[in-house]
Amino acid sequence: MKLYISKFISIILLASIIMWSSVGNVKELKVITSIKPIHSLVSRVMGNTGVPELLVQGGVTPHIFRMKPSDFRKVANADVLFYISPKFETFLKSIAKNKLLNVIAFANQKDIKLYPYRTSKVWLSENRLDDPHMHSEVDLHIWLDPSNTRRIVNIIEETLSKLDPINSLTYIKNANLLIKELYDQEELIRELLRPFRDNVMIVYHDAFQYYEKAFSLRSIGAIQLNADETPSIKHLVALKSIAAERNVTCVLGIPGTHPRIALAVLGDTTAGFSVVDHLGQYLDSGPDSYFQLMFEITQSILDCQEKNGANMFGSN
Repeated sequence: MKLYISKFISIILLASIIMWSSVGNVKELKVITSIKPIHSLVSRVMGNTGVPELLVQGGVTPHIFRMKPSDFRKVANADVLFYISPKFETFLKSIAKNKLLNVIAFANQKDIKLYPYRTSKVWLSENRLDDPHMHSEVDLHIWLDPSNTRRIVNIIEETLSKLDPINSLTYIKNANLLIKELYDQEELIRELLRPFRDNVMIVYHDAFQYYEKAFSLRSIGAIQLNADETPSIKHLVALKSIAAERNVTCVLGIPGTHPRIALAVLGDTTAGFSVVDHLGQYLDSGPDSYFQLMFEITQSILDCQEKNGANMFGSN
């Protein structure tokens, strides 16, 4: 009996030595992310197992970001790259074609909800298909729909667990906790926006479709039909007429837009104006920035609706 116990203890000790030896030899995953919302979600799932790198930093948008040689090296040496789509982060187009790299484009994954761009004349210019920034007929702002975000979290967890099975329980635990928090945030935002479901908005850039559908909001047109192009007088006049007819209560701008353009559209209406940073360009990157992004979008809409009936540019 003593011999059996001794052998059993020896086997346990040997197994422990092997296990800890293998853990010690496991290298930290090299994970690259494209934009801040994705970086935040990956950071939460990874937890204390490592820190993902972010490509698009500061106030730069994916449309104007350019890869440096050091960025190419990071991606080439990474275990995985998480991003939206080569049609969204166009700077990754050539990398996405490289079969030797492990790249996960969320827009191409199963069960991700995709909407086509809104194509009536108040949303899309007739010549927009010639726009160099118009690379897809599909709207790719998928992270603004909480159901897509939860699916993205699952994809992150599944990918990391496959690459690093030793830490799979950590990834699963972190992903489950994150999904619960995402559900809680969605319910809170839904309640905050419920009183404004019947209100009508105009957006500067058609980037909020997923958010609008998720929270039952309504917008009826975009000021900017082409990327990086000043809207025409004809289009602004048409929007001004629609704003008056439909009793628009809010115009949502994006960072860098001038409120005077919104003023031209709103005319004598009493609608409010707020700026919404749908990419989180000016947020600090990190594990909590996705939650901050969604709350700041919500607060901007609430502020915009509260300005309805007041002078949106202040009184003299």
